[in-house]
Amino acid sequence: MIRRLPLKWLHLYVLLSLGVFLYVQGLKYVSGIDNSWVFHHLNDFLTIPIVATLCLWGVWLVKKDFGICLNIFTILSLVALFSIFFEYYLPQQSHRYTSDIWDVVCYFLGGFIFWSLQKLG
Repeated sequence: MIRRLPLKWLHLYVLLSLGVFLYVQGLKYVSGIDNSWVFHHLNDFLTIPIVATLCLWGVWLVKKDFGICLNIFTILSLVALFSIFFEYYLPQQSHRYTSDIWDVVCYFLGGFIFWSLQKLG
């Protein structure tokens, strides 16, 4: 087991992100409000750091090396995957999904936050 969790700032950010996500979802459920920037873009902003951290944990588990970090190409690939799937493919398949360039911007900003916190150590 890990005695000291590496990338403590990244993990703190992800825990706070999960807390904010759960709070906003609870607020959305309780109040019924669904027409706000927060409800439309916050999840997209929080998604990449959370998913990338889970991917990083998977790499650590497989490689047994907690010094490994995701490179910029991997992070940008994750941003591109989410952008293409959620902003291009799904809107063509269902009217429930809409394409929005601001969601892509939020994915990219989330990827930048992940990369920055990972570099910070």
